[in-house]
Amino acid sequence: MSEVKFVIMPVPFEFSTSFIKGTASAPESIIFVSEQLEFFDEKYLVEPYKCGIRTLSPLQINIEKPSSMVKIIQKEAKKIIGKGKFLISIGGEHTITYGLVKAFKNFYSDFNVLILDAHSDLRDSYQGSKFSHACVSRRIVEDGFKVYITGVRSISKEEFMFAKSKNNVEIFYAYKMKKMDWKNEIAKTLPSGKYYLSFDADFFDPSVLPEVGTPEPGGFLWDETMEFLENFVLRRDIEIIGFDFVELSPGVLNSPSSFISSKLIYKIISFLCLNGNKIYK
Repeated sequence: MSEVKFVIMPVPFEFSTSFIKGTASAPESIIFVSEQLEFFDEKYLVEPYKCGIRTLSPLQINIEKPSSMVKIIQKEAKKIIGKGKFLISIGGEHTITYGLVKAFKNFYSDFNVLILDAHSDLRDSYQGSKFSHACVSRRIVEDGFKVYITGVRSISKEEFMFAKSKNNVEIFYAYKMKKMDWKNEIAKTLPSGKYYLSFDADFFDPSVLPEVGTPEPGGFLWDETMEFLENFVLRRDIEIIGFDFVELSPGVLNSPSSFISSKLIYKIISFLCLNGNKIYK
């Protein structure tokens, strides 16, 4: 563990998925298909596994009370972060991000949250729960974080008005992004500083990643998404402190959607392994 830099924590938590169930099986599927990935990144000439990656056993789940699960996630994440490791979490539904962000708050006094998502997740409550996947961004905003939500193409009027009334949340709508060179403009204009990154699988267009909890048309493709992440993560004035991947709902263990998701996670690790990233200075 002492030589490991990246720790992957599977969090198979599913409580409030409102359409297609199955996010609880995503961590197992993503880890299973990761054995088929090539170790070498042909563009960056790095082998990310050499940076040291350890995958933990899945987090034990308490689905009877989601607020308790948030606390469990926070507690377990704090143990890993406290050891100086870079935490990568694989969900599960998007609710897990709230517990993770609260854990990082114990170690970083000032950081922003960047969320790539087709939905704003800014509802105050949904289907009787304030800890629904549809409320995760709202909880984070209310905790005082500056939140940037990128790729939104489905939002309620309640959420739209809430976002307009707050100065610590900014939404980049998909229809506007598609009218500009978003992969460069957004990546280069976001403020400098520390960021926690949350990637919802439905940010991708369903033609790329169809197996998600709530698919939305008009999403984003692989190459443009990789270019955005490259431009943002490799900025010298940006420090990614942790990230999660959520909301995949694979139909089978060896799902092609899981393979794409696994490669996305490995690509982000590639960016973080490159010389110049703050983690290794």
